[in-house]
Amino acid sequence: MHLYNVCCPRGTVEAESRPHPVGALVSQHMHLLEQLILPSRFESLVKEVGAEVTQILVAPEDHVLDVFRNCSLHIKSRRRGLFLPLFARSGTGKTTLITNVGAWLPREFGPTARLAGGDVTADRLRQVAESLAHENSLPANESRTLVINVDDRESDPPSNKELSQIKSFLREPGIGSRSLVVWPETSLETAQQMSADYAKRAGGSPIDIPAIISGPPLDSWQDTAIATLKMVNNLDNLEELGVDPRSYDPKKYPTIGEFLEQISDDFVNLLSKLLAETRKPFKIIIGLASESGKAGVLGELTGSARYGLLDADKLLSSTPKSVIGTWWSTRRGLLVQTIVRLDARIVHLAPSLTVPIVRRFGPDEAKQPLIDKNIPERPPSGIGNYFERSDFGRLILGTDSTTAEIRGNPAHNARNAFGSLARNYGFGSGNDKKLNRAIGDYLNNGKHSLGNTRVESKMDYMPLIPDITIDAENIATGIELHWRSGDFLTTANRSEIAQYTLRKLKAYAIGSGWAMD
Repeated sequence: MHLYNVCCPRGTVEAESRPHPVGALVSQHMHLLEQLILPSRFESLVKEVGAEVTQILVAPEDHVLDVFRNCSLHIKSRRRGLFLPLFARSGTGKTTLITNVGAWLPREFGPTARLAGGDVTADRLRQVAESLAHENSLPANESRTLVINVDDRESDPPSNKELSQIKSFLREPGIGSRSLVVWPETSLETAQQMSADYAKRAGGSPIDIPAIISGPPLDSWQDTAIATLKMVNNLDNLEELGVDPRSYDPKKYPTIGEFLEQISDDFVNLLSKLLAETRKPFKIIIGLASESGKAGVLGELTGSARYGLLDADKLLSSTPKSVIGTWWSTRRGLLVQTIVRLDARIVHLAPSLTVPIVRRFGPDEAKQPLIDKNIPERPPSGIGNYFERSDFGRLILGTDSTTAEIRGNPAHNARNAFGSLARNYGFGSGNDKKLNRAIGDYLNNGKHSLGNTRVESKMDYMPLIPDITIDAENIATGIELHWRSGDFLTTANRSEIAQYTLRKLKAYAIGSGWAMD
């Protein structure tokens, strides 16, 4: 996953490459702090994001690509494959360079195959090359050069027999004659001896071998670490969580691999420390109950990769001149930390969920407007179907993604009923607390086992008192509910919603001792 300076005996060849990781969704039952990662090696990054890593690689400079262009040109002209030993210290980017040649030179090179450990024979080389061609639907007359990376053999150079097998394969008609076999090595002496031994059996190489890879430019290391941290987790500004790659001096590390390894270790230690500061992981959900049938403006306050997760930049840009916006704007790093430490999400509670809950569990004075609208009382198991399909329910249950809220006539009737609830029962003046209790009663009596659910109850490990707390075995969830009349989740109310959210986050940050007012 690294940048390179590649040099050969007759001169220096330089190149750069940077990965752009994309994190995968993890079960919401895990706290966000338990999901964050920072791979320090290209192999680990590929395991996280797969083929998408090619979308974020920056092509090496032309003179390093010329080395591979020349390899491909000689292979095509001579109708004979080539053997290319590569030397570099561990952590300087051999794997990235070999794996992604086809991404950088798509006209000259096809995909790269990995020959992992074991004896190198012509049969194995042929098998892995043919398998690569089959998996990628490459025709028999494919004109591009195929790359085979002999992996897991560093400090274990090829025997004379293996070199002869490589030579035999590369001179075979068909797939062998259009292959480039690359052998990475961490010992320069071994790489040089390997090159000389091969020349004794196959004759002089038309290219200079071995190719020697040294470290990348120091001034690119910090950006590489920040990009890796950001993209593999699908979150911005994670460097503000407490481990900022800009604070690390690249000059103190011999390779970018060791540089990233140190940052990765410190990042894991930070996450462990943050998790240990509470007796159990705690996260909050801010729920907005209104007549709105869909999330609307909430998408303008959250990220796209993790459902409902608040975005610090979007929140601040939505209300830059407000008192609370100004307070947080001077504490942007703290805002990122607060969101991550609380795994803070925001979601709407649609009428199709709130109306049947209030009809079943609400106070009598709140039930009456719904009775007047002929809303039937449903059993908890029946309400569970609405809960499972709602954005709020999916977030609590740990579903990775959401689907549209219930549409059609039932939803239309529910919206009308919610409007009647707002007009005839009203919100505020203690009524909200009674409605919150109705939600809590459903969560305690529904068909899903969520944990010990309490309403307005203080927790031992959190100084504030959420509207509702779900205390499960391994994680606690605080729910803050806000009831509003009308179609509230519109762009016109974005600033108001952002201010409400920022005030809640401020209260938690101060109450937890992370900030002072």
